[in-house]
Order: sequence, then C-alpha cells, then structure tokens
Amino acid sequence: MKIVPTKGIAIVATFLMTISLAIGCATTKKIAEDITGRGKSLKKKIAFLPTLNETGYGGKELQESARIHLNTFFICDDLIIIDSPRSRNLLEQIPRLPSGQLDSLALAKLGKALGLNAVLEQSLSDIECVSDRRGIWGFRKACLVAQLSVRMRAYEIETGAILFDEVAQEAVEISEYESQNIESRSGYDKEIAGRLLTKTTPGMYKRICKLLSHRQWNGYITSASENRFTLTVGKDVGLAMDDVLEVFGTSELIRGHAGQRYLIPGPKIGEVRITKIHRDRAEATAILGSDFQKGSRVRLQR
Repeated sequence: MKIVPTKGIAIVATFLMTISLAIGCATTKKIAEDITGRGKSLKKKIAFLPTLNETGYGGKELQESARIHLNTFFICDDLIIIDSPRSRNLLEQIPRLPSGQLDSLALAKLGKALGLNAVLEQSLSDIECVSDRRGIWGFRKACLVAQLSVRMRAYEIETGAILFDEVAQEAVEISEYESQNIESRSGYDKEIAGRLLTKTTPGMYKRICKLLSHRQWNGYITSASENRFTLTVGKDVGLAMDDVLEVFGTSELIRGHAGQRYLIPGPKIGEVRITKIHRDRAEATAILGSDFQKGSRVRLQR
C-alpha cells in the first residue's frame, strides 16, 4: 500500500477546499444575480447646492468653509460628485418659491440635463454660545460652549421629492473671548467653525451615503434625433458598449403643498442599446419602441 506523505495530504486537501469554495462562491453569485438581475450596479451622480448660512455669523467665510468641508468629507464609493464652475452656476440659479422652498420641478429638469440622480443642500443655523457643565460627575465645572445646527437635505431628481431631511446640533468648548466674538457676530474664527462642522456632520454624511447607494440608478435622454439618443453618462458611471437600457415615458406632474410640483415616473415604453461610449456621455439606438423624448428616464435592464 502506498502511503501519501502528510504534506501531500495537506496540499490535496487545500486544493479540494479551494475548488469547493470557488464552486460555492460561483453558486452564491449565480443565486444573487438570479434574484437581483445582472449583478451590475451603476454609480450615481450627485451635486451640491450652494451652502446656506443663516447664522448671521461668518458671512461668506463660514459659507465657504462649510462648502469646502462638504467637498472634503462627504466620501461615498458608490457616488460621483459633479462639481464644476458650470454646474455650480446652474445650481445657484434654481429659483425658490414664495415660501422659500426650492422649486423642485426646476431642480428636477436641471438635474436631468446634468445627468444627476440627486442633489444635496447644506444649511447652517442657530450658532450660539451657552454655559454648560462638563467633566466627571462630582467634579464638573462650568464652561462656555459654541453650538451649531446643520441641516442636510437630499433631493431626488427623478421626482423632485426630498429623500433626506435631518438636523444635527453639536457643541465645542470655547473661551470667553471667543464667546464674545460669536455673540457679537464679529471676529470669525475659522478654527472653531471647522471643529463644529467636523463634529456635527459626519453621521449625516454617512446616512445620506447609505441611502443614496441603495437607490436605483436612473439616467436620462438629453437629446433625440430620429433613432439616435444621447445620455449625459458614460464610462464614468459604469456603462459599457451593448448595455441595454429600459426607457420610461414622460412623468406625470402633480401639485403639492405651498405650490410645489412633483413628478410621478411614467411606465416603460421601450428599450435602447448603447452603441457608442465616452467618459461622461453615451449614444444609443432604439431596439424596442420609438419616438423617445428628451428627458425620458432610462434604467439598466435587469
């Protein structure tokens, strides 16, 4: 009888285990794809609306600090942030209703033209100084703190509706001199503003990232000529040659509270296939249906 060395047994066992795991992983992946579709997910494009500073403190400097903070610390692997002079200028021009609310229909129209899935708005309010007691119980001492309220909203381009609306408030210790400057709304301190923003916003950023990452990707036809259609997305979001996209009809307009207008997505009306792909643009031709209109929504076929 031939005896296989212990080292040989270990190698054979490892080889068999590797094959078993590979088959298992492949089977698991197959089951997942059967349930969810092709298993291909596309990245969503988002942009930031101008930061609003309603505190009466820091003026443009605090507003710019908050904007830089948002650009620096809002990190999400599933999202692409669009930030260019052109997009900023267009977003700054979105009108507001008499109520002060953003015109959701105007936002949706612009967002489709830019190939966005959502836009975020950050607003600062209620910066104030208060007396607080901090430290170990029994040895707590009175101290001055500055606290700031930050509100984050996420608007969905497909409908114009608000997906996320949350306010967070945090505080940091300050000196009496710094407190006087804040109360008088003078002597803007960039270091204090940075500490407040860093402490207040991370939790909201993470929740928005998770929310948007789980939303369905949508693209939009930005121009149509006979049987050729252009999209303002391409390789940047993960599209590839020969991808098939479902096309949905014109959205129905409904009116909401305070003069707001929202869009209800239309039904599927056809399909297009990607025939030319660029970094941030793609061209497609119809393979089912016809006469698709500019602004029609597209979604990766499952």
